[in-house]
Amino acid sequence: MNRLTKIKIFLGFVYLAIVITVVIVFFYYGANTFLSPSFLIDNKNYIFEYRDKDILLISGIYFFFSIIWVFLMGFATPLVIFAGFALGTILGSVLSILSFTIGSTLLYCFANHFFKDLVEKYLGNKYSNLKNNINENELIYFFSLRVVPGIPFQIKNLLPVLFNMKVKNFFLATLFGEAAPIIISVSIFSGFSSAFQSDKDFNLNLLFAPEIFFPLLALGIMSLIANYIKKKYFNKKI
Repeated sequence: MNRLTKIKIFLGFVYLAIVITVVIVFFYYGANTFLSPSFLIDNKNYIFEYRDKDILLISGIYFFFSIIWVFLMGFATPLVIFAGFALGTILGSVLSILSFTIGSTLLYCFANHFFKDLVEKYLGNKYSNLKNNINENELIYFFSLRVVPGIPFQIKNLLPVLFNMKVKNFFLATLFGEAAPIIISVSIFSGFSSAFQSDKDFNLNLLFAPEIFFPLLALGIMSLIANYIKKKYFNKKI
């Protein structure tokens, strides 16, 4: 075993140890509650006050935390909730799209270099048809795969390892493929945030407020389109 191989194994184990530690800390010590909807609602006044006081700092913390979180294969949903609630539709969407794309790309590069054999072992058989059916236009193919429901966000970041996708194509496909669902999701929670700032009561009528209803409608339409793409192009391939 040469020196380079030993370094790769060591770094791989370090990464896995960090991921496991973060997961344990996040759930065992209840750190996940800080990104839960109930926590945001209960502490909305403090969040809005701090945001209005130093929006640049909270934006920077969110941006870099999101990159690291996605790189460590964390769930994206809590981040989207926070972005919409605390940062608003435009800023929250821009920061989420960029940070998720950067974090995903770093994870892909890292996995492709250090965990290629493991990805092949655990995902190769389950998603073998993807590898067999990928064509020369991998950018369009992976962009379509990005919007297909049913595949966890973390798995989508690792699947291109199976066909050694170009980093540039991965970055672009992730950037544009994740943009629509992120914008819609952030808009929904931004709408709830606006309602809470206006001290509106939380009830079913709130769902028909324009700032919430139209993003929900867009989410429904996007889900129908994504399911159509899945049935037409991916049902026999995934």
